[in-house]
Amino acid sequence: MATARFSAFEALLLKSQDQRQSAELLLLAWVFVNKHEALDEDRHYLETLTQRVHQVQDLTTLLEAARRTDLGDIQLAAEVLLRDGTGTRPAFLRQAIVLATSDAALSPRNHHILRFLADLIGVTPDALSHLYQDVTGLRLEAPGDPSRHDYWAETASDSGQDSPDDEPPRAEEAESSLRPGWRERARQRVERQREARQQRRDQERQQAEARQRQREAAAQAAHQREQERLARERERQAREQAREEARRRQEQRQEDQRRYEEARQRHREQSSAHASPPDFRVRLALLELELDASASRSEIKRAYRRLAQRNHPDRFYGQSEWRLKLASQRFQRIKNAYDLLMRHA
Repeated sequence: MATARFSAFEALLLKSQDQRQSAELLLLAWVFVNKHEALDEDRHYLETLTQRVHQVQDLTTLLEAARRTDLGDIQLAAEVLLRDGTGTRPAFLRQAIVLATSDAALSPRNHHILRFLADLIGVTPDALSHLYQDVTGLRLEAPGDPSRHDYWAETASDSGQDSPDDEPPRAEEAESSLRPGWRERARQRVERQREARQQRRDQERQQAEARQRQREAAAQAAHQREQERLARERERQAREQAREEARRRQEQRQEDQRRYEEARQRHREQSSAHASPPDFRVRLALLELELDASASRSEIKRAYRRLAQRNHPDRFYGQSEWRLKLASQRFQRIKNAYDLLMRHA
């Protein structure tokens, strides 16, 4: 009962969470109802904006207020828009231009509405023309002269309002009939605008596809460079591993040579300590198996197995011929020494 004194828009504005957006919605609805052709996508766009501050069913109230063109509601929305600062005004004007030209044709009424909104938010006519061309790719022509009947005849045709057929023609209509073909020219102008918009969309799509191809090519090149870097890293690691393996083999050979020399030295010392040295061939065999004169048969067998396994030629397969030959000679000496010691043990 308390809101009965207010219009439907005023009541909607009072309960709004964001009055600026509610005011913008009414002005955008005003543009929407004055289009040549109200598209479904335009209404869906308005529904999306309405959901931010109202319920979807509130859009019906806004559209009805816009169709009535209640100047009180329009003035109130304008005052709210002016009161809320200038930060979002250019974006709002751009929204209005997109909505007014979504069907590729700007109706005469929306032409004047856009100029009214631009003047309301402090945008000059030149700035409006530049913004309109930036959004649509077309020039904003000068508005028609409302004092001419042709202007209102075109406006009525554009908005889908037909004059009664049974009303006798007036003098102004007779005058407009002296300019045949204006409807066809208007239709052709709308068609050209629609084609220009489609061409612009095609160009934008082609540019987006070209940018996507460039991004894919750049990503592929980056992937190729990463693969090459990983391959170089693997090669470097393989070389380091090969050098490390060669170093370990060299250290093992040096360690084997050192132990061999130590064993020979011990055998020489032990041989000189015995009062009755064994046979010369036996002493050499003991030295070859790194044993002393008191070695038992089991110790001889263990020494043979250990040295034969270490010096078997198969262990040096793939190395140099000289290295393989040395290993074969060493293995043969170990076997001969083992046979001799087992005969004399």
